[in-house]
Amino acid sequence: MKNDNQDYVYTYDNDRREVIMINGETGERVQEEDDEVTTLLKFIHKEADDRLLRMFSVWCTRQINANLKPIQKKILDLAENAIAQDADAHSLQELYRETEGTAVAADTVGLRRGSESAPAYLAARECINPDALAGAIQAARFHRLWAELQDSEEKQALREIRPAPHKQSIEKTIQQQIDFLLDLMNR
Repeated sequence: MKNDNQDYVYTYDNDRREVIMINGETGERVQEEDDEVTTLLKFIHKEADDRLLRMFSVWCTRQINANLKPIQKKILDLAENAIAQDADAHSLQELYRETEGTAVAADTVGLRRGSESAPAYLAARECINPDALAGAIQAARFHRLWAELQDSEEKQALREIRPAPHKQSIEKTIQQQIDFLLDLMNR
């Protein structure tokens, strides 16, 4: 039996300004279902705590970025200022828009070729997403993608919509995300 996940590809949606998944056979957008991490993120959002969502985004990014490039450092510095409530929404939105071209390039070249630095950059950019919930969800997704690439034996074009649930490294990443979110909620 054919695995449907093998037909999914990532692409950048200019209208929504985000990386989305498309079914390669039908050309239709694939809607993602909520998992445990997304459910926790939505709960935190309902509690109106964007700071915790940004802290989670920064944590995901730091897990996959051993060596920060200057633009990633600039992004994370602004995100940490937002967490400390020293940055305004305009600053976040301005840098988010400014880095859109690089995000498109990371998608078109990086993700499609299976580059490990592409999800690392995209996760960093999501730390300053004006919509903290959307940024946290995307950062978690890129963190998992990075883990999938680490676990991948063949570093070819990224073709799956999400990590296969049977891979230990993906399960470990998801559990780390859940543990970190629970720790944040208990602060």
